[in-house]
Amino acid sequence: MDQLSEHLSSAQIQQYGKRASSAGPETKQRVEKHLADCPSCRSRVLEFQRTQFALLPDLKMKTIPTSECLSEDEIRNLAAGLCTERIAQKLKLHASTCDRCGPLLSEYTEDFSGNFTPKEQGILNQLSSGSPTWQQQTAKEMLKQATPSPPPRWTFLWRWALIPAATAACAIIVFSIWYTQRDTPEKVGELLAQAYPEHRTTEMRWLGMAWGEPKETLGPANLNKPRPLLAAKDAIQRQTPETLGRTEWLHLQAQSEILGGTPSTRLIEDLTKATQSKPASQSLLFDLAIANFRMGEITDDRSYYLRAKAVLEEMLASFPPSSAALFDRAVVEEHLQLWNQALADLNRCLPLESDPAWSAEIQDKIRKLEGLR
Repeated sequence: MDQLSEHLSSAQIQQYGKRASSAGPETKQRVEKHLADCPSCRSRVLEFQRTQFALLPDLKMKTIPTSECLSEDEIRNLAAGLCTERIAQKLKLHASTCDRCGPLLSEYTEDFSGNFTPKEQGILNQLSSGSPTWQQQTAKEMLKQATPSPPPRWTFLWRWALIPAATAACAIIVFSIWYTQRDTPEKVGELLAQAYPEHRTTEMRWLGMAWGEPKETLGPANLNKPRPLLAAKDAIQRQTPETLGRTEWLHLQAQSEILGGTPSTRLIEDLTKATQSKPASQSLLFDLAIANFRMGEITDDRSYYLRAKAVLEEMLASFPPSSAALFDRAVVEEHLQLWNQALADLNRCLPLESDPAWSAEIQDKIRKLEGLR
């Protein structure tokens, strides 16, 4: 990459355009990352590809528009079939006699005639968005509402990525194919939220989790784990170490390990480091407290319970009191035989709880602790 101009060199443009570069994967990734952020270099790649694959019928064609020439937006709309019949006839009449607009219309018509792979076409046929009517209607709405946005960092179908999103109706369908196959924190979080009520392996609770009956773990065998948990674990294992270091993915990894039965000491170390940043993440504080509590259950080591209590006290001092945080501290205090403190937290917790199932468990714990005093 030209360090002075911060643009790709001509040699890099040619190598990338021919798809025959001998550069390693890291160099290719840097080039594609630059293309995703640089409209100037994307235009140069597109121009090279048009020339390389004879998409320009006449390299000496007229490029300077006259006052009567169509804008590129009008040409793209015409090629995509987004004009009314009356306007289309008028534009075609001009393009048929203009040595600038005619070749451009031919280029864009060729671009919009691309074929999907058999796999893409199979998925496309199952979508309502596969109909020409839907595609044209969606593209028209995008033309009215679209605002400039960074191009997606995709390496497939570069001719679509290089055309403004407002006219790329087919790119919507390709995006939907890609999106349904990718792992996102939101999707994995939904899987874990489904798994918790089915496979609640600890008394402790996370903020926002639905109630479930606490269960004893029956061992590591996958047969004992619900499908949402197994699907979440698979998605997490597909992530890179760099991705798993991010707060949202570390949170999901912690939940999956704890619901799986046994959090690792490495997880506790990673959570401890992550929560030392200021301000600390509330979700990671929950994870660290629950992981320590679970480790205390497994090892019968009182020090883990004390660490869990300290984390929860930090959370309650840093964030508005929540039913989940007070409930969890009461659970820890109960295991530490601090009956009065546990009872006080449960009585503070009950008015904050809106879920009837959690309220019932809180009341059961209150009755049990009152009997111990």
